[in-house]
Amino acid sequence: MLVANAFLIHSYDIRVQIAEILDNEDTSVYKAKAATARQQYAKQYIAETGRLTSDSQTAYALAICFNLLAEPSQLIWAGDRLAEIVRANEYCVVTMGATTIWERWDSMLPDGSINPGDMTSFNHYAYGAIAKFMVERVAGLKQLEPAWTRCRVDPCVGGGITAAKTSHLTPHGRVSVSWKVADEGEVQMNVFVPPFTEMEVVFGNGDSVVQVVGHGEWSFKRHL
Repeated sequence: MLVANAFLIHSYDIRVQIAEILDNEDTSVYKAKAATARQQYAKQYIAETGRLTSDSQTAYALAICFNLLAEPSQLIWAGDRLAEIVRANEYCVVTMGATTIWERWDSMLPDGSINPGDMTSFNHYAYGAIAKFMVERVAGLKQLEPAWTRCRVDPCVGGGITAAKTSHLTPHGRVSVSWKVADEGEVQMNVFVPPFTEMEVVFGNGDSVVQVVGHGEWSFKRHL
C-alpha cells in the first residue's frame, strides 16, 4: 500500500496542476485531498527522522520524487539512506550484467540461479520506461525516420553524470554513441553510423548547431 498511496498523492498533485491551468474550481478540492493524503501517508509510513517503514530503494525514491517528506532534514536523511542502500547492494543489477530493467534487484542470485521467489521478471517495462530517457537524453541517441535511415545524437551532458554509451542494432547495422568527461572538463564523444544512415549531431555548448554525418566512425570534442 505504500507504493499505491504514494501514487495516489502524486495523482492528486497532477490533478491540481491541471485544474490550475484550466482555471477550474476543482483546484481547492484536490489541494485539500492531496494535503490530507500527505498527512496520512506521513503518519502511516514516515518516522520523524525520515526513515520509512519500508527501508527500500523504491520507498525512498518515491518519497523524494513525489515530495512526501515535509522537513528538509527528512529529505536529507532519506537521500543519504537511498544512496547507502544502492551502494550496499553493490549496484547489483549492473554488476550481474543486466541489459534490461529487472523487476527486482535480486531476480538473479550471485551464483547465476533464478530467485525462487515471486516477481522475477527480467524485462519489466513498468520500470524500464526510464530507459527511453537514458538512451535518448543521457546518451543522446534517437531515431528520426523509419528503419533508422536518419537518427540524431544530442546528449545531455552534465548533472553529475560523467560518461554514457549506448548502441542499437538497426536493419543496416549497429549505430552507437559514447561520451566521457575528462578531468579537465573536455567532453569526448565517439559515434558510429552504419551504412545507408545519416546522423544529425548536436554537440555544442548550449547551441543547436547540427552537423550531418554518414557511414563511418566520427569523433567530437568540446569543453563544458
